[in-house]
Order: sequence, then C-alpha cells, then structure tokens
Amino acid sequence: MMQTDEIIIRPATEADAEVIKQTIKSAGLDRTGLDWRRFKLAVAPDGDVLGMCQVRRYWDTRELGSLWVRKDFRKRGLGGMLIRACLAEESPPVHLECVEARQPYYEQHGFVRIPVLQAPRGLRLKSAIGGTLARVFVRQRIIVMRWEGAEDT
Repeated sequence: MMQTDEIIIRPATEADAEVIKQTIKSAGLDRTGLDWRRFKLAVAPDGDVLGMCQVRRYWDTRELGSLWVRKDFRKRGLGGMLIRACLAEESPPVHLECVEARQPYYEQHGFVRIPVLQAPRGLRLKSAIGGTLARVFVRQRIIVMRWEGAEDT
C-alpha cells in the first residue's frame, strides 16, 4: 500500500487539463472556473492523479474549490495536503462553499463559517444560485466559509 510520503503535490500542467475536466465532471463537482493553471494535483510515483484542488478567481474574491480525492485514497490526509498547498500561495481571505455537513472538515484547515451576506458579492451570487439548486435537487444546505490565514492549515 502506498504511503502518503510517496505522493507528490505539484502544480497542474496543460497536459493535465483534460484529466481535471473529466474528473470534476465525473465527481459531480462545480465545473465553473476550471482552469488547469490554478490546480494543484496529488500524484502517485507512477503518475496517476490521486487528488486535486484549485483556488478560483471571481470578480472580488478567491474561492477554494474542486477538492477531490480518489476514493481509495480518502481518509489519509491527502485532501488536507492539497488544501495546504493551495493556500500556501494565497493571501487571506480565501472563501469556499460546501455542503453544511463538511463544515467540521474545513474548520480543521482554518476556515470559519460566515453568513452568506458577509461573502464577497461574486460568491453571494454564485451561492444564491447553487444553494437553491442544491436544496431542490440534493436536499443539502450550502454554506460559505472564510480562511483568514490561520496557522493550523
């Protein structure tokens, strides 16, 4: 079994663009703002992509998103490694949207839940549309969180 210390976290390259697009689509994640240049990938020594994450740019904010880890590599800290790699190149604040059940996970990485009305305008608009669709189709509440550069990421 592969150890997490064998996994490489690296910036995506143009050659990764199609894998990113197909993975995000297959996982049912938000497909807006997919730009391979913003992604960090977790890669096995043989080159297999095991996880990914990005920081999207909106009009007035940046949003951590597209966090995905291959099922057989979950619960090993890979998601946290990707979050830390993405945030290491960002200055606060960085926001994110997630289903309410994921709030404790993101709190472990320094994110704090905020009222949607405190989110930057671009994210409020996106959250209003996405949140409505999520409540109607998957019966889950979408929340907004903010990272202010906490040391424990």
